[in-house]
Amino acid sequence: MEGIVRPAKYTADYFILKTAHRREKVFYKELQYVEVMDDHITLHLGDQKLVTTEKLDWIISQLPANAFMRVHRWFVVGFRHITHLDEDHVMIGEARISLTVAMRKELAKRYQLPF
Repeated sequence: MEGIVRPAKYTADYFILKTAHRREKVFYKELQYVEVMDDHITLHLGDQKLVTTEKLDWIISQLPANAFMRVHRWFVVGFRHITHLDEDHVMIGEARISLTVAMRKELAKRYQLPF
């Protein structure tokens, strides 16, 4: 049909996450990293942590690909929060997140990070 404009997928600066007792707004700029645990996923936001049982693939689908990347089987990182990149890990504040050499190269290549 002519004249129909479809909105971009990431028109807002947040997504809604279902936690155990309520729905939470997760602002992209505040999300530092996502960590998969045994039976839940923890989203690390500055001074707050949100716990959910949502699937990791669903969470990744909510994140803009130009700002987040899965760097390990159990971690997704937000680029704006990376404080150090080494051969085998990336630092986000005090959190040390494992990283393969291939992922390090991909991280630097895709996003031209100055590491």
